[in-house]
Amino acid sequence: MATILVIDDDLDFQQMLRLMLQRGGHKVITTGDGPDGLTKAKQLKPDMAIVDVMMPGMNGYQVVRKMREDPDTAGMSILVLTARAQPVDREAALAARADDYIPKPVAPNELLAKVNELLAHHQSAQGPAKQTTSVLSLRGGVGVTSIAVNLALGWQARGRSTCLVDLQAGPGQAALHLRLNARTTWIDWAISGDTSTNGLSKFLLPHTSGLSVLAAPIVPMNLPAPNRVTTLLELLRERFERVIVDAPRIWDATCAAAVLAADNIWLIIAPEVGSLQSAVGVLRALKAARISDERINLIANQIMPNPGLVLPAIEKALGQGFKGSLPYDEAQSGAIGQGVPLMISQPDSLFAAAIKQLIS
Repeated sequence: MATILVIDDDLDFQQMLRLMLQRGGHKVITTGDGPDGLTKAKQLKPDMAIVDVMMPGMNGYQVVRKMREDPDTAGMSILVLTARAQPVDREAALAARADDYIPKPVAPNELLAKVNELLAHHQSAQGPAKQTTSVLSLRGGVGVTSIAVNLALGWQARGRSTCLVDLQAGPGQAALHLRLNARTTWIDWAISGDTSTNGLSKFLLPHTSGLSVLAAPIVPMNLPAPNRVTTLLELLRERFERVIVDAPRIWDATCAAAVLAADNIWLIIAPEVGSLQSAVGVLRALKAARISDERINLIANQIMPNPGLVLPAIEKALGQGFKGSLPYDEAQSGAIGQGVPLMISQPDSLFAAAIKQLIS
């Protein structure tokens, strides 16, 4: 049984939807206007919203966009109802980032079939409800921050409420990749002594994609106690479906806390000798920390057009294979400089496509 929010100002049609969905075994919440629907969605966190387009004040497309922008509601399935059935109407619904649309009037069995299809697809496609991934390398210059940023944007684009955390002591780069001003940082949160999910809000930077960012300071600062890092990641996991951590480049208590809290560790390796040597050291540290092999994913990042090492040689040296390989993309440097990552500016690029493949 799923919980479904119906937002439709036609009370008769609203009641008909309620009966249809209840007979299909679902719990139904109803409202007649967009702003109240957004409030109910944020507070009650339904599995799906069915949104009518033609409503006074705030139309259905505006409602859908607001839902996708809010981390608390971005991950739900959204079905748009429209009185028109032209191709342009479907395009408008998908442009607003709804999962699908269905024209009115709709037969009960057709609606229920579509609802169940979207719920099943959403559940299977999104994977675990909560997941923390730490992106890691102790070798600088291998693209860890760029990968973490694009990975976070990839999850957000799939409708998963996502937070990107830059756990550097400073200077941090993740906010710069997204052209955000790091006016508040994770160390500010740690110093505040706050221990509530609500208290996190004033430290999070919103990005236009809907992604939330917890930035690192732009100048080096003293690190807080590692238990504050653990608490921070636990609170973020409560609030967001995906937490992506740009882990420190040095194996210290902060880095250890980041990998211990992670469901998945992406160990980034560039095809060159220095990166391979660094990876050997990281794997030893992870083993000493009793991190299981199942949580460790080797990711090759082709940071140069002509790599110094071939991937099979690296796999042989490390005694394990790569989960995936990210291709060299000359557009990367421009994307970083402009503060518009490839997942946004060129979502069909080879690099962005490879990230999407890794999270599919």
